[in-house]
Amino acid sequence: MRLTLSRGVSLAVLASARTEAAHHEELGCSVLGPPSRRVRRAHGWLKRLGSAVTAARAVELVKALEQTSAYAALCDGSKRRYGRRLLREDVLFPRAERWAPTVLHLRRDELGLDVPVRRDEWPLINVLFSTLARGASSSELRALAVASGTVAGLIDDLRGARWLEAFEAPPAKASVVHVGHNTTLVRGRRATVLVDPYFRPASRFDLPSYQPMQPRDLGPVDAVLITHSHGDHFHLGSLLQLPPETRFFVPPVERESLFSTDCALRLRQLGFRNVEALPWWSSREVGDVTVQAMPFYGEQPTDDEGVYRGLRNVGSTWRVEAPRVSAAFFADTGHDAHGDMASVCKKAEPVDVLFCGVRGFRLKPIFFSHTTLVSYLVDVPLALLTTPQELMADGPQALRYAKLLGAKKLVPCADGGAPWYWREGMGPKYPGYPGELADGASPYEENPDADPYPERVKGRGVHVLRPGDALGEAARGPFRWPFGKVL
Repeated sequence: MRLTLSRGVSLAVLASARTEAAHHEELGCSVLGPPSRRVRRAHGWLKRLGSAVTAARAVELVKALEQTSAYAALCDGSKRRYGRRLLREDVLFPRAERWAPTVLHLRRDELGLDVPVRRDEWPLINVLFSTLARGASSSELRALAVASGTVAGLIDDLRGARWLEAFEAPPAKASVVHVGHNTTLVRGRRATVLVDPYFRPASRFDLPSYQPMQPRDLGPVDAVLITHSHGDHFHLGSLLQLPPETRFFVPPVERESLFSTDCALRLRQLGFRNVEALPWWSSREVGDVTVQAMPFYGEQPTDDEGVYRGLRNVGSTWRVEAPRVSAAFFADTGHDAHGDMASVCKKAEPVDVLFCGVRGFRLKPIFFSHTTLVSYLVDVPLALLTTPQELMADGPQALRYAKLLGAKKLVPCADGGAPWYWREGMGPKYPGYPGELADGASPYEENPDADPYPERVKGRGVHVLRPGDALGEAARGPFRWPFGKVL
Protein backbone atom coordinates (compact mmCIF):
# COMPACT_ATOMS: atom_id res chain seq x y z
CA MET A 1 0.00 0.00 0.00
CA ARG A 2 1.25 3.46 -0.87
CA LEU A 3 1.02 6.13 1.82
CA THR A 4 0.50 9.88 1.77
CA LEU A 5 0.28 12.69 4.31
CA SER A 6 -3.07 13.09 6.01
CA ARG A 7 -5.20 15.90 4.58
CA GLY A 8 -5.38 17.44 8.07
CA VAL A 9 -1.62 17.98 8.52
CA SER A 10 0.05 21.29 7.67
CA LEU A 11 3.76 22.01 7.31
CA ALA A 12 5.68 25.18 8.12
CA VAL A 13 9.37 26.02 7.74
CA LEU A 14 10.70 28.10 10.64
CA ALA A 15 13.93 29.84 11.56
CA SER A 16 13.24 29.00 15.22
CA ALA A 17 10.49 27.69 17.49
CA ARG A 18 11.64 29.05 20.83
CA THR A 19 8.36 30.86 21.48
CA GLU A 20 4.72 30.28 20.56
CA ALA A 21 4.83 33.41 18.42
CA ALA A 22 7.72 31.92 16.40
CA HIS A 23 5.44 29.08 15.27
CA HIS A 24 3.56 31.65 13.17
CA GLU A 25 6.69 33.12 11.56
CA GLU A 26 7.04 31.12 8.35
CA LEU A 27 10.46 31.88 6.93
CA GLY A 28 9.18 32.59 3.43
CA CYS A 29 7.18 35.68 4.43
CA SER A 30 9.19 38.75 5.42
CA VAL A 31 6.15 40.77 6.40
CA LEU A 32 5.16 38.13 8.99
CA GLY A 33 8.45 36.29 9.43
CA PRO A 34 11.67 36.87 11.38
CA PRO A 35 12.94 39.88 9.34
CA SER A 36 10.01 42.02 10.52
CA ARG A 37 9.81 40.68 14.08
CA ARG A 38 11.29 43.77 15.80
CA VAL A 39 9.10 46.14 13.81
CA ARG A 40 5.95 44.17 14.58
CA ARG A 41 6.79 44.07 18.28
CA ALA A 42 7.36 47.81 18.37
CA HIS A 43 3.81 48.33 17.02
CA GLY A 44 2.20 45.98 19.55
CA TRP A 45 0.82 48.60 21.92
CA LEU A 46 -0.85 50.47 19.04
CA LYS A 47 -2.90 47.40 18.18
CA ARG A 48 -3.99 47.02 21.79
CA LEU A 49 -5.59 50.49 21.76
CA GLY A 50 -8.39 49.33 19.46
CA SER A 51 -9.30 50.43 15.97
CA ALA A 52 -11.70 53.26 16.92
CA VAL A 53 -9.17 55.00 19.16
CA THR A 54 -6.37 54.49 16.63
CA ALA A 55 -8.38 56.01 13.79
CA ALA A 56 -9.52 59.02 15.81
CA ARG A 57 -6.00 59.90 17.01
CA ALA A 58 -3.84 58.45 14.22
CA VAL A 59 -1.23 61.21 13.82
CA GLU A 60 -0.87 61.76 17.55
CA LEU A 61 -0.49 58.05 18.25
CA VAL A 62 2.05 57.42 15.48
CA LYS A 63 4.17 60.31 16.76
CA ALA A 64 3.98 58.79 20.22
CA LEU A 65 4.84 55.37 18.81
CA GLU A 66 8.03 56.77 17.30
CA GLN A 67 9.14 57.99 20.71
CA THR A 68 8.79 54.62 22.43
CA SER A 69 12.02 52.88 23.35
CA ALA A 70 11.18 49.85 21.17
CA TYR A 71 10.66 51.98 18.04
CA ALA A 72 13.46 54.45 18.77
CA ALA A 73 15.92 51.54 19.01
CA LEU A 74 15.24 50.83 15.33
CA CYS A 75 15.68 54.41 14.13
CA ASP A 76 18.48 56.22 12.35
CA GLY A 77 18.93 58.96 14.92
CA SER A 78 16.37 61.74 14.56
CA LYS A 79 16.22 61.79 10.74
CA ARG A 80 12.74 62.27 9.26
CA ARG A 81 11.03 62.13 5.89
CA TYR A 82 7.39 62.93 5.12
CA GLY A 83 6.87 63.50 8.83
CA ARG A 84 8.05 59.98 9.79
CA ARG A 85 11.06 59.08 11.85
CA LEU A 86 13.38 57.00 9.67
CA LEU A 87 14.36 53.42 10.43
CA ARG A 88 17.91 52.19 9.97
CA GLU A 89 18.96 50.54 6.71
CA ASP A 90 19.64 47.21 8.47
CA VAL A 91 16.06 47.22 9.82
CA LEU A 92 14.51 47.92 6.41
CA PHE A 93 16.85 45.55 4.54
CA PRO A 94 18.04 42.97 7.07
CA ARG A 95 20.72 40.54 5.90
CA ALA A 96 18.86 37.54 4.50
CA GLU A 97 21.54 35.03 5.60
CA ARG A 98 20.86 35.99 9.21
CA TRP A 99 17.97 33.53 9.19
CA ALA A 100 18.06 30.00 7.89
CA PRO A 101 15.53 27.16 8.09
CA THR A 102 16.18 25.17 11.27
CA VAL A 103 12.78 23.75 12.27
CA LEU A 104 10.06 21.84 10.44
CA HIS A 105 6.76 22.45 12.23
CA LEU A 106 3.90 20.02 11.65
CA ARG A 107 0.40 20.56 13.01
CA ARG A 108 -2.94 18.79 13.02
CA ASP A 109 -5.65 20.73 14.83
CA GLU A 110 -4.24 21.46 18.33
CA LEU A 111 -1.42 18.91 18.12
CA GLY A 112 1.94 20.22 16.93
CA LEU A 113 5.36 18.68 16.32
CA ASP A 114 8.68 20.53 16.00
CA VAL A 115 11.49 18.72 14.19
CA PRO A 116 14.98 20.30 14.29
CA VAL A 117 16.58 20.02 10.85
CA ARG A 118 20.23 20.62 9.97
CA ARG A 119 21.12 22.57 6.85
CA ASP A 120 22.27 19.45 4.97
CA GLU A 121 19.08 17.53 5.88
CA TRP A 122 16.53 19.80 4.17
CA PRO A 123 16.94 18.16 0.74
CA LEU A 124 16.05 14.76 2.26
CA ILE A 125 13.08 16.28 4.09
CA ASN A 126 12.00 17.70 0.74
CA VAL A 127 12.32 14.25 -0.88
CA LEU A 128 10.30 12.65 1.94
CA PHE A 129 7.30 14.94 1.60
CA SER A 130 7.36 15.12 -2.19
CA THR A 131 7.46 11.31 -2.26
CA LEU A 132 4.50 11.15 0.11
CA ALA A 133 2.65 13.62 -2.14
CA ARG A 134 2.74 11.12 -5.04
CA GLY A 135 2.21 8.09 -2.80
CA ALA A 136 5.22 6.54 -1.03
CA SER A 137 5.86 2.81 -1.03
CA SER A 138 7.17 1.00 2.05
CA SER A 139 10.51 0.42 0.33
CA GLU A 140 10.87 4.15 -0.46
CA LEU A 141 10.18 5.08 3.16
CA ARG A 142 12.69 2.50 4.40
CA ALA A 143 15.37 3.86 2.06
CA LEU A 144 14.76 7.42 3.27
CA ALA A 145 14.90 6.28 6.89
CA VAL A 146 18.28 4.63 6.27
CA ALA A 147 19.62 7.82 4.68
CA SER A 148 18.91 10.07 7.68
CA GLY A 149 18.25 9.58 11.35
CA THR A 150 16.14 12.74 11.40
CA VAL A 151 13.99 11.44 8.54
CA ALA A 152 13.72 8.01 10.23
CA GLY A 153 12.49 9.65 13.44
CA LEU A 154 10.06 11.82 11.52
CA ILE A 155 8.59 8.82 9.68
CA ASP A 156 8.14 7.04 13.01
CA ASP A 157 6.41 10.12 14.45
CA LEU A 158 4.08 10.37 11.44
CA ARG A 159 3.15 6.72 11.75
CA GLY A 160 2.71 6.95 15.53
CA ALA A 161 0.46 10.01 15.28
CA ARG A 162 -1.54 8.34 12.47
CA TRP A 163 -0.70 11.25 10.19
CA LEU A 164 -0.19 8.93 7.20
CA GLU A 165 -3.03 7.40 5.22
CA ALA A 166 -3.65 5.40 2.06
CA PHE A 167 -2.87 7.18 -1.19
CA GLU A 168 -5.47 7.37 -3.95
CA ALA A 169 -4.61 8.40 -7.49
CA PRO A 170 -5.77 11.91 -8.48
CA PRO A 171 -8.95 12.29 -10.57
CA ALA A 172 -9.12 12.96 -14.30
CA LYS A 173 -6.77 15.69 -15.52
CA ALA A 174 -8.47 18.95 -16.55
CA SER A 175 -6.66 21.77 -18.38
CA VAL A 176 -7.16 24.36 -15.63
CA VAL A 177 -7.95 23.50 -11.99
CA HIS A 178 -8.57 26.14 -9.32
CA VAL A 179 -7.12 24.69 -6.12
CA GLY A 180 -8.23 27.71 -4.07
CA HIS A 181 -7.28 31.29 -3.13
CA ASN A 182 -4.69 32.00 -5.87
CA THR A 183 -3.43 28.45 -6.32
CA THR A 184 -4.22 27.33 -9.86
CA LEU A 185 -2.97 24.46 -12.00
CA VAL A 186 -2.51 24.81 -15.78
CA ARG A 187 -1.87 21.64 -17.79
CA GLY A 188 -0.41 21.28 -21.23
CA ARG A 189 -0.18 17.94 -22.98
CA ARG A 190 3.38 17.36 -21.75
CA ALA A 191 3.88 19.75 -18.81
CA THR A 192 2.04 21.21 -15.83
CA VAL A 193 2.50 24.61 -14.19
CA LEU A 194 1.25 25.57 -10.72
CA VAL A 195 0.70 29.17 -9.57
CA ASP A 196 1.25 30.23 -5.91
CA PRO A 197 0.96 26.83 -4.17
CA TYR A 198 -0.69 27.37 -0.78
CA PHE A 199 -2.08 24.19 0.75
CA ARG A 200 -4.17 24.40 3.91
CA PRO A 201 -5.08 21.50 6.17
CA ALA A 202 -8.50 19.99 6.60
CA SER A 203 -10.06 20.47 10.01
CA ARG A 204 -12.45 18.52 12.18
CA PHE A 205 -14.94 21.27 11.28
CA ASP A 206 -14.81 20.51 7.55
CA LEU A 207 -17.49 18.49 5.83
CA PRO A 208 -16.38 15.00 4.73
CA SER A 209 -17.77 15.84 1.29
CA TYR A 210 -15.73 19.04 0.92
CA GLN A 211 -12.06 19.01 1.85
CA PRO A 212 -9.08 21.16 0.82
CA MET A 213 -7.00 19.92 -2.08
CA GLN A 214 -3.41 18.89 -1.38
CA PRO A 215 -0.37 18.15 -3.60
CA ARG A 216 -1.43 14.50 -3.70
CA ASP A 217 -4.55 15.55 -5.66
CA LEU A 218 -2.70 17.32 -8.46
CA GLY A 219 -0.41 14.79 -10.08
CA PRO A 220 3.08 15.75 -11.33
CA VAL A 221 4.01 19.44 -11.37
CA ASP A 222 6.84 20.57 -13.65
CA ALA A 223 7.10 24.25 -12.73
CA VAL A 224 5.88 26.73 -10.11
CA LEU A 225 5.19 30.44 -10.57
CA ILE A 226 5.28 32.79 -7.56
CA THR A 227 3.52 36.16 -7.71
CA HIS A 228 4.91 37.69 -4.49
CA SER A 229 6.32 36.65 -1.15
CA HIS A 230 3.39 37.03 1.22
CA GLY A 231 2.72 33.83 3.13
CA ASP A 232 -0.49 33.00 1.26
CA HIS A 233 1.39 33.07 -2.07
CA PHE A 234 4.91 31.93 -1.15
CA HIS A 235 4.59 29.28 1.55
CA LEU A 236 7.62 27.10 2.13
CA GLY A 237 5.69 24.41 4.00
CA SER A 238 3.48 23.93 0.95
CA LEU A 239 6.39 24.04 -1.50
CA LEU A 240 8.31 21.45 0.49
CA GLN A 241 5.87 18.85 -0.85
CA LEU A 242 7.04 19.34 -4.45
CA PRO A 243 10.03 17.42 -5.89
CA PRO A 244 13.49 19.00 -5.63
CA GLU A 245 13.86 19.03 -9.44
CA THR A 246 10.74 21.23 -9.85
CA ARG A 247 11.45 24.41 -11.78
CA PHE A 248 10.65 27.63 -9.91
CA PHE A 249 10.17 31.08 -11.41
CA VAL A 250 10.08 33.81 -8.77
CA PRO A 251 10.02 37.63 -8.66
CA PRO A 252 13.37 39.41 -9.14
CA VAL A 253 14.04 40.53 -5.54
CA GLU A 254 17.42 42.26 -5.48
CA ARG A 255 17.70 42.12 -1.69
CA GLU A 256 15.44 40.91 1.07
CA SER A 257 13.48 43.58 2.94
CA LEU A 258 10.66 44.04 5.42
CA PHE A 259 8.24 43.66 2.51
CA SER A 260 9.93 41.18 0.16
CA THR A 261 11.56 37.79 0.70
CA ASP A 262 14.50 36.62 -1.38
CA CYS A 263 12.46 33.70 -2.72
CA ALA A 264 15.34 32.18 -4.70
CA LEU A 265 17.58 32.02 -1.62
CA ARG A 266 14.89 30.48 0.59
CA LEU A 267 14.07 27.80 -1.99
CA ARG A 268 17.71 26.87 -2.43
CA GLN A 269 18.06 26.58 1.35
CA LEU A 270 15.44 23.80 1.20
CA GLY A 271 17.26 21.91 -1.54
CA PHE A 272 15.41 23.05 -4.67
CA ARG A 273 17.88 23.07 -7.55
CA ASN A 274 16.11 24.78 -10.46
CA VAL A 275 15.22 28.27 -9.26
CA GLU A 276 15.23 31.38 -11.44
CA ALA A 277 14.34 34.98 -10.56
CA LEU A 278 12.81 35.86 -13.91
CA PRO A 279 12.94 39.52 -15.04
CA TRP A 280 9.69 41.13 -16.17
CA TRP A 281 8.73 40.43 -19.80
CA SER A 282 11.08 37.43 -19.96
CA SER A 283 9.70 34.06 -21.08
CA ARG A 284 10.65 30.42 -20.53
CA GLU A 285 9.48 27.12 -22.02
CA VAL A 286 8.28 24.34 -19.72
CA GLY A 287 7.63 21.43 -22.02
CA ASP A 288 4.75 22.57 -24.24
CA VAL A 289 3.83 25.44 -21.88
CA THR A 290 5.26 28.97 -22.12
CA VAL A 291 5.45 31.17 -19.02
CA GLN A 292 6.09 34.91 -19.09
CA ALA A 293 6.82 37.20 -16.14
CA MET A 294 5.03 40.56 -16.24
CA PRO A 295 5.07 43.62 -13.93
CA PHE A 296 3.34 43.64 -10.55
CA TYR A 297 1.73 46.90 -9.43
CA GLY A 298 -0.42 47.18 -6.33
CA GLU A 299 -0.52 46.03 -2.68
CA GLN A 300 2.01 48.57 -1.49
CA PRO A 301 1.53 50.55 1.76
CA THR A 302 -0.06 53.41 -0.21
CA ASP A 303 -1.00 54.07 -3.82
CA ASP A 304 1.26 57.15 -3.64
CA GLU A 305 4.95 57.58 -2.82
CA GLY A 306 6.08 55.93 0.40
CA VAL A 307 8.61 57.10 2.97
CA TYR A 308 11.47 54.90 1.71
CA ARG A 309 12.83 54.69 -1.81
CA GLY A 310 13.36 51.12 -2.94
CA LEU A 311 11.23 49.52 -0.22
CA ARG A 312 8.54 47.59 -2.09
CA ASN A 313 6.45 44.48 -2.11
CA VAL A 314 8.25 43.10 -5.17
CA GLY A 315 6.20 40.71 -7.28
CA SER A 316 5.45 39.40 -10.75
CA THR A 317 2.24 38.74 -12.60
CA TRP A 318 2.23 35.85 -15.05
CA ARG A 319 1.04 34.85 -18.47
CA VAL A 320 0.79 31.11 -19.15
CA GLU A 321 0.33 29.75 -22.68
CA ALA A 322 -0.63 26.07 -22.95
CA PRO A 323 -1.83 24.22 -26.07
CA ARG A 324 -5.48 24.30 -25.00
CA VAL A 325 -5.68 27.53 -22.98
CA SER A 326 -3.85 30.77 -22.19
CA ALA A 327 -4.25 32.55 -18.85
CA ALA A 328 -2.97 35.58 -16.92
CA PHE A 329 -2.65 35.76 -13.14
CA PHE A 330 -3.02 39.15 -11.41
CA ALA A 331 -3.12 38.35 -7.68
CA ASP A 332 -3.37 41.34 -5.26
CA THR A 333 -2.57 43.85 -8.00
CA GLY A 334 -4.03 47.17 -9.12
CA HIS A 335 -2.00 50.34 -9.20
CA ASP A 336 0.63 52.14 -7.15
CA ALA A 337 3.04 55.05 -7.54
CA HIS A 338 5.14 53.07 -10.05
CA GLY A 339 2.46 51.88 -12.45
CA ASP A 340 -0.96 50.43 -13.22
CA MET A 341 -1.93 46.94 -14.35
CA ALA A 342 -3.93 48.49 -17.20
CA SER A 343 -0.65 49.47 -18.86
CA VAL A 344 0.57 45.88 -18.46
CA CYS A 345 -2.60 44.60 -20.15
CA LYS A 346 -2.04 46.91 -23.12
CA LYS A 347 1.47 45.56 -23.65
CA ALA A 348 0.76 41.87 -22.98
CA GLU A 349 -0.31 39.29 -25.54
CA PRO A 350 -4.03 38.36 -25.36
CA VAL A 351 -5.23 35.50 -23.15
CA ASP A 352 -8.34 33.32 -22.94
CA VAL A 353 -8.89 33.79 -19.21
CA LEU A 354 -7.78 36.23 -16.51
CA PHE A 355 -7.50 35.15 -12.88
CA CYS A 356 -7.65 38.41 -10.93
CA GLY A 357 -8.14 39.58 -7.38
CA VAL A 358 -11.16 41.85 -6.82
CA ARG A 359 -10.69 42.87 -3.19
CA GLY A 360 -10.18 46.61 -3.69
CA PHE A 361 -8.64 46.69 -0.20
CA ARG A 362 -9.89 50.20 0.48
CA LEU A 363 -8.62 51.27 3.86
CA LYS A 364 -7.02 54.06 5.83
CA PRO A 365 -3.38 53.04 6.27
CA ILE A 366 -3.52 53.51 10.05
CA PHE A 367 -5.53 50.27 10.09
CA PHE A 368 -2.43 48.33 9.03
CA SER A 369 -1.69 48.38 12.76
CA HIS A 370 -4.62 45.96 13.21
CA THR A 371 -3.76 43.54 10.40
CA THR A 372 -1.03 41.08 9.45
CA LEU A 373 0.44 43.90 7.33
CA VAL A 374 1.39 45.97 10.39
CA SER A 375 4.96 46.36 9.03
CA TYR A 376 3.52 48.34 6.12
CA LEU A 377 2.77 51.20 8.50
CA VAL A 378 6.44 52.25 8.62
CA ASP A 379 6.30 53.36 4.97
CA VAL A 380 3.18 55.55 5.25
CA PRO A 381 3.76 59.35 5.24
CA LEU A 382 2.21 61.10 8.22
CA ALA A 383 -0.21 63.00 5.98
CA LEU A 384 -1.62 59.76 4.50
CA LEU A 385 -2.35 57.87 7.72
CA THR A 386 -6.09 58.51 7.49
CA THR A 387 -6.38 59.08 3.73
CA PRO A 388 -8.32 56.14 2.22
CA GLN A 389 -6.27 54.10 -0.25
CA GLU A 390 -7.25 51.48 -2.82
CA LEU A 391 -4.40 49.01 -2.85
CA MET A 392 -5.84 46.39 -5.22
CA ALA A 393 -8.22 46.10 -8.15
CA ASP A 394 -11.95 45.80 -7.51
CA GLY A 395 -14.51 44.05 -9.70
CA PRO A 396 -14.94 46.81 -12.32
CA GLN A 397 -11.18 47.21 -12.65
CA ALA A 398 -10.74 43.46 -13.09
CA LEU A 399 -13.37 43.50 -15.84
CA ARG A 400 -11.45 46.31 -17.53
CA TYR A 401 -8.21 44.34 -17.36
CA ALA A 402 -9.95 41.32 -18.88
CA LYS A 403 -11.27 43.44 -21.74
CA LEU A 404 -7.84 44.96 -22.38
CA LEU A 405 -6.34 41.45 -22.46
CA GLY A 406 -9.02 40.16 -24.82
CA ALA A 407 -9.97 37.55 -22.20
CA LYS A 408 -13.37 35.98 -22.71
CA LYS A 409 -13.40 34.72 -19.12
CA LEU A 410 -12.64 36.44 -15.79
CA VAL A 411 -12.18 34.38 -12.63
CA PRO A 412 -12.27 36.40 -9.37
CA CYS A 413 -9.69 34.87 -7.03
CA ALA A 414 -6.98 35.44 -4.40
CA ASP A 415 -9.44 36.06 -1.56
CA GLY A 416 -9.92 32.76 0.23
CA GLY A 417 -13.13 31.17 -0.93
CA ALA A 418 -13.49 28.20 1.39
CA PRO A 419 -13.73 27.46 5.14
CA TRP A 420 -10.05 26.57 5.50
CA TYR A 421 -9.07 30.05 4.28
CA TRP A 422 -11.77 31.98 6.12
CA ARG A 423 -10.81 30.38 9.43
CA GLU A 424 -7.35 31.96 8.97
CA GLY A 425 -8.79 35.37 8.17
CA MET A 426 -8.88 35.26 4.35
CA GLY A 427 -11.98 36.00 2.34
CA PRO A 428 -15.68 36.34 3.17
CA LYS A 429 -17.69 33.76 5.07
CA TYR A 430 -20.47 31.91 3.30
CA PRO A 431 -23.59 30.82 5.21
CA GLY A 432 -22.86 27.36 6.50
CA TYR A 433 -19.09 27.73 6.76
CA PRO A 434 -18.04 25.65 9.78
CA GLY A 435 -15.48 26.57 12.41
CA GLU A 436 -14.35 29.66 14.23
CA LEU A 437 -12.56 32.72 12.83
CA ALA A 438 -8.87 33.24 13.59
CA ASP A 439 -7.95 35.81 16.24
CA GLY A 440 -7.60 39.28 14.77
CA ALA A 441 -9.42 38.50 11.53
CA SER A 442 -12.33 40.60 10.27
CA PRO A 443 -15.59 39.85 12.14
CA TYR A 444 -17.67 40.59 9.02
CA GLU A 445 -19.24 37.79 7.03
CA GLU A 446 -18.53 40.04 4.07
CA ASN A 447 -16.49 43.24 4.00
CA PRO A 448 -17.28 44.83 0.61
CA ASP A 449 -14.18 47.05 0.82
CA ALA A 450 -11.73 44.21 1.43
CA ASP A 451 -13.39 40.78 1.21
CA PRO A 452 -16.35 40.94 -1.19
CA TYR A 453 -18.18 37.86 -2.38
CA PRO A 454 -16.88 36.99 -5.86
CA GLU A 455 -20.51 36.89 -7.02
CA ARG A 456 -20.54 40.69 -6.76
CA VAL A 457 -18.45 40.91 -9.92
CA LYS A 458 -21.10 41.35 -12.59
CA GLY A 459 -20.29 41.25 -16.27
CA ARG A 460 -20.00 39.10 -19.35
CA GLY A 461 -17.63 36.17 -18.98
CA VAL A 462 -17.35 36.18 -15.17
CA HIS A 463 -16.79 32.64 -13.86
CA VAL A 464 -16.87 32.00 -10.11
CA LEU A 465 -14.69 28.95 -9.48
CA ARG A 466 -14.79 27.18 -6.13
CA PRO A 467 -11.74 25.36 -4.76
CA GLY A 468 -11.58 22.08 -6.65
CA ASP A 469 -13.41 23.34 -9.74
CA ALA A 470 -12.01 22.89 -13.22
CA LEU A 471 -12.49 25.70 -15.72
CA GLY A 472 -15.33 24.75 -18.05
CA GLU A 473 -15.89 21.42 -16.31
CA ALA A 474 -17.95 20.29 -13.34
CA ALA A 475 -16.22 19.71 -10.01
CA ARG A 476 -15.50 16.09 -9.23
CA GLY A 477 -15.28 13.75 -6.27
CA PRO A 478 -14.70 15.17 -2.79
CA PHE A 479 -14.38 18.77 -3.99
CA ARG A 480 -17.99 19.59 -4.84
CA TRP A 481 -19.08 23.01 -3.45
CA PRO A 482 -21.73 22.47 -0.71
CA PHE A 483 -22.64 25.99 0.40
CA GLY A 484 -24.64 27.48 -2.47
CA LYS A 485 -24.69 31.13 -3.56
CA VAL A 486 -25.31 34.22 -1.46
CA LEU A 487 -26.47 36.63 -4.21
